[in-house]
Amino acid sequence: MYWKLKVWEYGKIKRAEIETAPLTLFVGDNNSGKSYLMSLLWGIRNMGVDALLNNDGEQESEEERILLDWMREKIAAAREKGSCAARVGEIAGELQTVLDKRLQKNKDDLVERIFNSRAVKIRELRIELKCLDDFFIRIEKTDVIGEADGVLNFRGNGDISYYMEFSQETFAKLNDNVNQIMTYVIFSLVLDISVGRIDDTNRIAFLPSSRTGFMLTKDLVNKAGRNAAFNMGLGKEKVTPFSRPVIQFLDVMNDLTLDGKGREEFHKILSYLENGMAEGTVDINALPGKEVVYVPEGGTEGIPFRAVSAVVTELSPLILLLKYKENLDVLFYEEPEMCLHPQLQQKMAKVICHLVNKGLEMAITTHSDIILQHVNNMIRLSEREDREKICGRLGYTEDDLLPAAKVRVYQLKSMPAGETVVEELKCGENGFVIPTFNDALDKIMEEAYTIQE
Repeated sequence: MYWKLKVWEYGKIKRAEIETAPLTLFVGDNNSGKSYLMSLLWGIRNMGVDALLNNDGEQESEEERILLDWMREKIAAAREKGSCAARVGEIAGELQTVLDKRLQKNKDDLVERIFNSRAVKIRELRIELKCLDDFFIRIEKTDVIGEADGVLNFRGNGDISYYMEFSQETFAKLNDNVNQIMTYVIFSLVLDISVGRIDDTNRIAFLPSSRTGFMLTKDLVNKAGRNAAFNMGLGKEKVTPFSRPVIQFLDVMNDLTLDGKGREEFHKILSYLENGMAEGTVDINALPGKEVVYVPEGGTEGIPFRAVSAVVTELSPLILLLKYKENLDVLFYEEPEMCLHPQLQQKMAKVICHLVNKGLEMAITTHSDIILQHVNNMIRLSEREDREKICGRLGYTEDDLLPAAKVRVYQLKSMPAGETVVEELKCGENGFVIPTFNDALDKIMEEAYTIQE
């Protein structure tokens, strides 16, 4: 990541600095703001550059003009020579200034759009760019039949890229629309997030803590949504909307089809989830309602969700995503330990490590010391010289191990004044120590010793 998120007075959170990793874990007290941070990160990455930079037709600043002149120069070089590698560090100051000004203008609207409510407040939001001397925007001209000027491909250091037609005529006009597109493309590539309104990569998913309830009632929710949409003004009760992460979850679940194919590299862990944890398969049927059904091991007929165990309903959204969602690159996952026995919590931790190693970026909230301990074990094991021998003894493979560099852990702790302090926890010799977990365990053990004296 080439940026760090900074917030001040966001809900209960007094101040936080978050830099994500392939696996980012948020731990700490209940009602301390973990979901707020997850939702904000989701909003920035899912709602796109348009939500961050919308300028509503205001006059361009001097820094924006510098950015556009720089981009035009690089585009001209690519059109003339066929390609151009532009080092973004050349305009780092201007990029940060423009981003700061636009975020200050749009921060309240962004938070309101995420939560569908004005009740959540934020005093300051900043995305701090970093290491831009190592970041290049590569522009390559591609010949296209019927296009005399060809098409330009824009790529950054991340996964996002854009193909755009910049003919001599378009390039000469340099109107407001072209200027906005060029500005959005620069920031999209640097932040590695989609443009948003102009482009939807659909590579991000969110699994809320309330997923079981939504899985059991999603058909009713969809029906209520249709009634609200098509029966306005008929004396109906006003429907309070869900937050946008929850709405996206419902949309994603509803849009999955039997034609969709999950990423091939996730197939092994998908089999582990169904056979080793759910003890059966989870599928959607071909009927118009796309009902989710569970077939137990050895069974031949599907069981409707209202009749299956909580373990199955909790695991089913993840199973369905891995089985049917294409282009899944980022997953926000609230409390993956929900309804899981400690033995299954360790298995879920194994699933998480495996998915991260197969390229799925994950941000997770959790209260599970078992998941954290398994992550610590895999970090420690990855550093041992005799790891191959121990892996053979315990049944692990390289896909299970997790280097410490892939993990960041943030603890949220509620203070007496009602504010939350956010602290990044550093990885020690034996992994991450979680004070809020250890304090609770120490207290209950002290009570046990007193009672058993």
